[in-house]
Amino acid sequence: MKLMPCICKRVRVRAQFLSLLILFFSCGIEEYYYLPQIPQSNISYNFDTEATINIPSVNMTEFYYFTNYSIYYRIYISETPVNISSTASYTSDLRNDYNAIAPYADPTNTSAATSIDQVFRNRNYHELQFEEESIGSILQSGSLLRIIFPTALGDYPYASATLSGNTKSADLNRSIRDPAPNRFFINSPELGTNERNSDVSRRSGSYAYVSMYIVAKGNDNANFREILSKPTHINIFRLPDES
Repeated sequence: MKLMPCICKRVRVRAQFLSLLILFFSCGIEEYYYLPQIPQSNISYNFDTEATINIPSVNMTEFYYFTNYSIYYRIYISETPVNISSTASYTSDLRNDYNAIAPYADPTNTSAATSIDQVFRNRNYHELQFEEESIGSILQSGSLLRIIFPTALGDYPYASATLSGNTKSADLNRSIRDPAPNRFFINSPELGTNERNSDVSRRSGSYAYVSMYIVAKGNDNANFREILSKPTHINIFRLPDES
């Protein structure tokens, strides 16, 4: 009879252990969400006026949570022309942002743990929009995308996407609320001085440039969060002057 309490105690411990095992295996392993980065080799550019992007097709069986591609941008004002091939000619804010984002864009860097959407927010990067077109209708999986920044006064920058022989074009739009002087990527004296322009690194200057990155986006519906791939730098474009 003196052994009974000890036996009962061992039975309770085993029961608790089995309960923990059942709970562990019933929860399963948390799914890891990942979207492939667009290779830098898929992007070519012509000075500060044009870029061409071969947007990869997404395997929806493997990446069923993919939703669309997206482009993030920020505008920079400069007192002198910028040579996009030389970081030494960048304004200090453009250089600082470019260097800060570079580790997250580096495909060989696996140590950058911070979500890139938080990095973009901290750097006041915004999501590019298109005039009267949805993001998904222009940034289509498997399409050839061209971004054009004309040099003529007053001409609006635009994008054209070609997929299966069909081409769709749309003017580029800034995404902030009530932008000054308007939603288009046009340089004007008000662009760098108006406090409404949160997408502009405000300062005085005669020249305006925009730096752009492209990412793949998806949704983790289980945890109600957005998924972004590593960003790939597209180009630094010069904004045409207003007419």
